Amino acid sequence: MRRGFWIAFWGVLTAVVWRGALLPASVRNLRLNGVSGDGPAYARFSWGYGAGARPQSIIFDLSLGAGASGSITTDGEATEAEVPVGGAAAGPHAICATATYRILGVVRTREYRFTGGL
Repeated sequence: MRRGFWIAFWGVLTAVVWRGALLPASVRNLRLNGVSGDGPAYARFSWGYGAGARPQSIIFDLSLGAGASGSITTDGEATEAEVPVGGAAAGPHAICATATYRILGVVRTREYRFTGGL
């Protein structure tokens, strides 16, 4: 009985550590909250993370149609950003998020793409 308990205990603990610290957390629920400003426009957006290790940094490349675009780099703890946009924002938007993870000394990069309308 005790042996089965300890085998189950260590198995569950290993699974929790594997999922929480060794697998990269995905970028989820990215939302463009709005675009404001007359001169230099700013696009505000927010996002969340799945389970796992947060990224060291994330690069967001934003395209708002009609040649309007912007880019920003944030750390892995941020969940909101404001991006300066060059040009007039019109049409659908596309956001490419490139997340860089460092897990057990190994650098991994993942790319996420999100699209939507203004």
